[in-house]
Amino acid sequence: MIELLPSKLENELSLLLAPREEVFVKLRGTYSEGLVCTSTRVIILKSGFMTGQLFGTNTFPLPYANVAGVQVTFHLITGYFEVSAGGMQNTDKSFWNRDKRLDPAKAPNCVSIAGPNRASSFRRACTFILQHRAQGSDAISAPDDQLNALARIIHEHIASSPFGGAILPSTSTAA
Repeated sequence: MIELLPSKLENELSLLLAPREEVFVKLRGTYSEGLVCTSTRVIILKSGFMTGQLFGTNTFPLPYANVAGVQVTFHLITGYFEVSAGGMQNTDKSFWNRDKRLDPAKAPNCVSIAGPNRASSFRRACTFILQHRAQGSDAISAPDDQLNALARIIHEHIASSPFGGAILPSTSTAA
């Protein structure tokens, strides 16, 4: 699921990627929009008049661990992809509405799509994102494992100290 994005977005993406960050999914939206899924995060890129970025670009990076949900809302021939994070209030959007608050092309966390084949590709991207989010939740215990290992090292160091693990009295005095 790797597609070529508009050159402005490809250039922006090349600046955003970390040296060893791999791209697994890259899908183009209806306008100058793109969804990129890397080894560490989801990125939505936008440029151009229809996205409200006439002279610049907009990037919305989100680590998999912060993804609250993803969805494709699709009607007869148009729709949008949306990624949600904690603290974001989602509102219904409309492909045909040009109001900044309701237009998915202008929302930083959405990508406009047109055509059932595009909707299908973005639904597969949803599955990919949710799988990576689930894998990331398994890694949450890693800091606990690291803290436990550190505690064991400190305990072994204290036990092997010349004081035999005895707790020394504090040298500070209370005022």
